[in-house]
Amino acid sequence: MMAEGPMVFLRLPKIRQAIVASPEPMLWFSKNRMELEMLELEICNRYLQCSDENGDVDESDVILQEIRRRKDDIKMEIKLWMIGEGCSENDLDFGDRMLM
Repeated sequence: MMAEGPMVFLRLPKIRQAIVASPEPMLWFSKNRMELEMLELEICNRYLQCSDENGDVDESDVILQEIRRRKDDIKMEIKLWMIGEGCSENDLDFGDRMLM
């Protein structure tokens, strides 16, 4: 099973049926998750570049603000999609759980 990796999920009938029946939502989710992961890495790199010798980060950095703005835009888009799919208010507090 370890050698098969993600392909092991295709053995489960309900998951396989969901993937085959509608791959677009999974591709959309995967694309957004990948972009969030890349932005998170960019933030880490930018923190290192914008920090001083004491470790304080210059929060006024324009690039850092733009990265955060894009992350917020993606999260808002995901929330709107979840609302459209009928998720409850409790499920909308996903925060950084997508990156786990």
